[in-house]
Amino acid sequence: MSWLVPLKSQAYRLRDAGTITAERFGSLHQGAPMLEWGSITKTVTARLAQQLDQAGTLDLSAPVSVYLPEAKLPREVDVRSLVTHTSGLPRLPQGIITGAVEARDPYAKYTTAYFDAEVLPTLAAQHSGTVGSFDYSNLGYAVLTRLLEAITEQDWWTLATENVFDPLGITDVSIDPAPERVPVIRTWTGGIRKQWKDTGPFIGAGGVQGTFDALEQYATAIARQSPGVKPLGWMDDPTLWWHNGHNKDHGALIGVSRDGSRILTIHTLGYNAGRADKLAARLERQHPHG
Repeated sequence: MSWLVPLKSQAYRLRDAGTITAERFGSLHQGAPMLEWGSITKTVTARLAQQLDQAGTLDLSAPVSVYLPEAKLPREVDVRSLVTHTSGLPRLPQGIITGAVEARDPYAKYTTAYFDAEVLPTLAAQHSGTVGSFDYSNLGYAVLTRLLEAITEQDWWTLATENVFDPLGITDVSIDPAPERVPVIRTWTGGIRKQWKDTGPFIGAGGVQGTFDALEQYATAIARQSPGVKPLGWMDDPTLWWHNGHNKDHGALIGVSRDGSRILTIHTLGYNAGRADKLAARLERQHPHG
């Protein structure tokens, strides 16, 4: 557990065939606060890319350079490789932290204008030279987000709302929730720990916030739409298709069984990164899926 925070909280709900098998809500999770989904946001961006591919607006097999020529990436870097973390782009952009201010809020400077001027033109130089090997990349999803915005001439949040959240009936989500709905994490001296702010294209990599119920509703809706098929952009293990997310002080995980009958939803506040993953593994051990 993080030694920086005196009060921690975790919430989880495990459903099997619609019935709650295990459930807990800690003190900071009471009252339907807006929680950071972190990198679970990437599954929304992946879904958008898949939908645009199916509509003929985007070709997942096309080189990224077709849509973002200013990036000057090798032609073997296609859109699908951004979705699957096999593009050869690094986890984070070069120069993300150069001082104390950036260390406190690493993504705040990446407005769309800054990303277009300072990041896109440097992608070729940041590329590893290899394509096809899994290497988790927040930068890759920021590039994917910017690509989707460029070809549709719409911002990511509009795309996500109109094409993912609204059709799935999910309403209690936001990229800029009212401050009074966001849980307050305090230090031992009572000070408020300022949370990171995803901006510009990094919104599509980790910017969604929503209630715990909205997070579970999202996982459930995805499972029902494609039973037996791993959703694009999700991770895989022997029992679950899943994705996690870790932002400062916030951790999240959703998991779906192969047949869609099991839904696992977890969120933590004040814990070190990885707490949600460990809790998921414990719940899986304690409640084997039949």
